Amino acid sequence: MVDEEPEELTWGSFNVFLYTPKMPGIAYRVRDHLMGVQKVGGLCVTGEEKIAEALDVHRSQAGRGLLHLGLARMVFRETKGLYQLNPMLSGFRTPAEHKAAIDAMPEEDWLDVEDFQERYNQAVAKHDEDARLRSLERRHGKATAVPGVADLNAVRRRGRST
Repeated sequence: MVDEEPEELTWGSFNVFLYTPKMPGIAYRVRDHLMGVQKVGGLCVTGEEKIAEALDVHRSQAGRGLLHLGLARMVFRETKGLYQLNPMLSGFRTPAEHKAAIDAMPEEDWLDVEDFQERYNQAVAKHDEDARLRSLERRHGKATAVPGVADLNAVRRRGRST
């Protein structure tokens, strides 16, 4: 059996590493792995299981890394087992291909901006708040989807009295 020849990546601009936010350590390992298995243009055909196996970690750790890379807008999940690296992290055949991909990006996906850490922190805070609200919905029903503090205390009191 002959191994398939990998596509040749000859161009990338990796100064964005200067702006990488402070994330959980597993996110950096997953990012580096994806950069190593990408096809031209940053497409990564892999899944949490394969990433976990390659990094010798539990699947949930690979998922955590992917989650944080998504919150940082460094990796986008296309479908199950298919991820797209941000064009600023992707390898290309030529500088012109790389520039065209970056020029086509929406501004909110740019990584080399001064407020990158702040944007990441805001995305993490929003994700955590959404998770908290989903947890409340599961425990107390849809009526508590967006409770205020007073509403949350009322929900807690009702939960104790039933």
